[in-house]
Amino acid sequence: MKRTAMATVLTGILFLSACSGTSTEEQLNDILESTFEEEADYRDVQGELQSREQNEHQLFESMMALTKEQQAEVEEIAQEAIASAEERLELLETERQSMQSAAEQFQSMDQLIEEAEEESLQSDLMALKERMEERFAKHREFTDAYQSLTEHQSELYAMVAEKDMDLETLQAKTNEVNEQNELVQEAVTAFNEQTEQFNELKSDTTQKIEADNE
Repeated sequence: MKRTAMATVLTGILFLSACSGTSTEEQLNDILESTFEEEADYRDVQGELQSREQNEHQLFESMMALTKEQQAEVEEIAQEAIASAEERLELLETERQSMQSAAEQFQSMDQLIEEAEEESLQSDLMALKERMEERFAKHREFTDAYQSLTEHQSELYAMVAEKDMDLETLQAKTNEVNEQNELVQEAVTAFNEQTEQFNELKSDTTQKIEADNE
């Protein structure tokens, strides 16, 4: 059976620059720092998710290496893998809530945009806000795809443990897992790209604010 690739760890984070002392930049940095802090739980669970993914890989390979005469052992390993998948869903929910809190915190950008005196500055801040909102949207797409992947994997683990499961049905479920994993990988890539684009835009915006205040 083809080994199933798990979702990669998300790597995108915000990069905060030092304050220049101007009011707008101070407020912008305060918003970004608060948003970054709200994402702490999202960052914290990544290592735990990766550890469980790797462990499930090993458990799955162990199951597939056993024979029908070792059915009791297969069932025991399958239950361990299913329990691990359930724990990943709990970690995913922690990540989801963390990013939702960050998205809510970032809404304070609206007031900063409204208070901006120059139209060009308002436009720059609005572009920054829209880019971050797109980043949050891409993360929601990831969590939805990852949840579906984990549920498919749990079903696969259970099927392997069934005594009379035929290989054709098992292969079909494996294909579903692999196809869903591809969607997860695409979602991860899209999220990381949005994060990188936000960081670049944030840096450009900060530099423009600094230049305007020189």
